[in-house]
Amino acid sequence: MRRILIIGSQNSIHTIRWVNALVERGYLVTVLTMHDFLELFHENVEVIKLPFKNPYGYLLNIPFVKKIVKSYKPDIIHSFYAFGYGFLGRSTGYSPHIISVLGSDIYSDPEKNFLFKRIIKKNILSSDVICSTSNIMAEKIKEVTGQDREIKITPFGVDIMKFTKIPNLKDLDFELTLGTVKKMEDKYGIDILIKSFALFVRKHPDLKVRLIIVGEGSKREELISLSKELNVFEKCEFVGPVKHDDVHNWLNKFDIFLALSRSESFGVSVIEAMACELPVIVSNIGGLKEVVTNDETGLIVSNEDPVEVSKKLEYLYQNPKQAIELGKNARAKVILRYSWKKSVEIMNNIYKSI
Repeated sequence: MRRILIIGSQNSIHTIRWVNALVERGYLVTVLTMHDFLELFHENVEVIKLPFKNPYGYLLNIPFVKKIVKSYKPDIIHSFYAFGYGFLGRSTGYSPHIISVLGSDIYSDPEKNFLFKRIIKKNILSSDVICSTSNIMAEKIKEVTGQDREIKITPFGVDIMKFTKIPNLKDLDFELTLGTVKKMEDKYGIDILIKSFALFVRKHPDLKVRLIIVGEGSKREELISLSKELNVFEKCEFVGPVKHDDVHNWLNKFDIFLALSRSESFGVSVIEAMACELPVIVSNIGGLKEVVTNDETGLIVSNEDPVEVSKKLEYLYQNPKQAIELGKNARAKVILRYSWKKSVEIMNNIYKSI
């Protein structure tokens, strides 16, 4: 039985899903983390909480990580996140070492200062295998590192049995329900969504329409204030955070899903919505334009353009047959390219090749 040492955040649902899938594939998995335990791991996963928290924990925990590696003798070390946890993985000097780049570690962190960029570059280039969730992010990795290394594409797939169309979940009191599942932060463009919604409502003042926003974030109060300023607060539902196990139920309350992010490395929530046969409207950035084929599996709009978004909403509202067709095409694409089973097989093949 091969031993895998995962170094990463245990409060990330993506890391948790990978780890549990590896255990189900017969791997012996131990997780090293500085984050609080969510108790979502498989019962056979050993979780070791490192003594020091970030930001200094990335330095202070190095002796503890080295000691664990020496006693555990893993077949593979796999770091999730190229900056902090990637640094801990690199500090062990152990090989083989895999780094999975997740998004902000390559799009945002290197821009903060020269030192961050230098550390991230060294972390990535010191690894034996580099993984990216999308082709577009792989190109960004090459740009930041200045190297044309091979990068394995390991998308976060979805459980197509769970994320599927479920009848009778829609609230029949509403003629149209728009929705998103995103954190309420600037990068995810919830303000753009609310402005777009307000324009649509202005055109249809008597329509029983609502906007559901699932997620938490530091901009919650600002966004609530914005909805009040635009006179759509009564038509908006700020749900807050929900467990990942409940996301598919919320998606099935929607008629249209929107992701108007200013920055997005991949877009797991969009794939989950597509798997539920929802027509999606996404901004023309990052991994979103890789996931969605315009006019075939969804609609792509210009960045930060509420007027264009409202026009696309109008189109889908006036053309329900086309909306249904987009949703069916979207699910077909997810089954073909982004099923969880396929994603796990990709990672399993990487492990077997080392």
